[in-house]
Amino acid sequence: MAASDVVDRIVLAPDAGLVRSLGANHTLESAIADLVDNSVDADATRVSIRLLTDLDRLVQVEVVDDGGGMNSETVNAAMTIGHQREYDEADLGHFGMGLKAASFGHCDVLTVWSRQQAAEPVGRRIRRADFSKDFTCEVLAKTVAARQATARRKVVGGVQGTTVVWSEIRNAYRGRNAEEAREWLALRESALRAHLGVTFHRLLAAGRLQIDIVVDDVAAGSTSPGVPVLPIDPFSYARSGHPDYPKALFTQSAHTKIKLTCHIWPAKTDKTGFRIGDKPGGQLQGFYIYRNDRLLQVGGWADTANPAPARQLARVVVDDDSIGKLLTMNPEKSGLKFEPTFHDALGAATADDGTTFAQYLEDAESIFTTANKRKRRRKPAIRPERGFAPELRRRIGSELTFISGDPVNVLWRRLPVGEFFDVNLRTKTLLLNTRYRHLFAPGGGSLNDAPFLKALMYLLTHELFEGQALGSSKKDDLALWKSVLGAAVLTETINRGG
Repeated sequence: MAASDVVDRIVLAPDAGLVRSLGANHTLESAIADLVDNSVDADATRVSIRLLTDLDRLVQVEVVDDGGGMNSETVNAAMTIGHQREYDEADLGHFGMGLKAASFGHCDVLTVWSRQQAAEPVGRRIRRADFSKDFTCEVLAKTVAARQATARRKVVGGVQGTTVVWSEIRNAYRGRNAEEAREWLALRESALRAHLGVTFHRLLAAGRLQIDIVVDDVAAGSTSPGVPVLPIDPFSYARSGHPDYPKALFTQSAHTKIKLTCHIWPAKTDKTGFRIGDKPGGQLQGFYIYRNDRLLQVGGWADTANPAPARQLARVVVDDDSIGKLLTMNPEKSGLKFEPTFHDALGAATADDGTTFAQYLEDAESIFTTANKRKRRRKPAIRPERGFAPELRRRIGSELTFISGDPVNVLWRRLPVGEFFDVNLRTKTLLLNTRYRHLFAPGGGSLNDAPFLKALMYLLTHELFEGQALGSSKKDDLALWKSVLGAAVLTETINRGG
């Protein structure tokens, strides 16, 4: 192409309308994890995540850290779309979009308060509606920024650091049912704990990072410490499922050497680490990709192999030497694209003893198949629904298959004195006597209260609801249970001074 073709050079600035699509692929969990990445890059050792509510609805999210903080220049850069600072090899940041994409995926107003050592405190605010027109950013008063720094000290122990605030939350429960709102928030908190626990498990376990989560009313202005996020190690088995594993396989593509550390979980495992959050272990087979000890991908074979029940014990660690060369990270850091060169290299991977990747998969399948032959089949049961806490329903579902048809519900109802429970087979309802509710839910009742009691009663009575009518044997069982449990609850009431 001839140089004489060029008559001018112009700069094509991005259209501000692209802001409306920022963060579209972020979940609440992945978005907050992206903010924690920024805190880690700022050398934070403590991060407090605050989920603030009004009438049980999530209205504000705050992420507070004790990192190095920002001055006026660096906070302006952080608020700029696509600004890519000089990233160190150890940094988790990568695209210059994280703060904005994570935030605008979930809120309409982003506020950042920060203070760097020996610098004045700063504050900036972006309103999504304005930013999507002209990229404008509000500069906030230094006096308010100073008050925010003082508040930060109460949360993470120092005025230096950064506080990111999301307000005008878009993606939250907005209905009128207070119980539904509380359950939505409880599920989100649980999912967030699981996501952060596995994503940062290496940093948390090594004591290099502490993360806590607080759920409180926004009007309370609480600065109380939150509940720590615990590490969830996806390789935390006590003993390998196969005596020859974990085993390292090596391969090379161009000038990049790849190490694949292949693990086989023990069969018949059901513990945190094998299952993560609400995902059973069978869905978590595949690759676990780390970059600077931050987990970027939780399972999945990315078309290098087919997922199968018999492969559910197989998990492979790849650390970050290949990222950017054979693996491409997406902006949400929630998975990677496996380039064709990685697929080709995987086929040539071998261990020192000659084991190939295909043989590793066969070894994992053999452990699962052998153990499964010995597994006793459990009879399908009726599905629990209303009145059973979501976590309890999921655990029962991980242990049992369910018959088709209406579920069983559990409700508190006023029954005669000395009668602990009753069953309504027509409506498939297990009734518990509300006279004794205080014994099992002393903090006050809610729809999903007393999960331990309800689990025991489900296991005891579920077969009563699974037939068309009660036979003489089941009727006798029911009479026995009602008699014994009725006497027991009266005794319990007396023992507690009731």
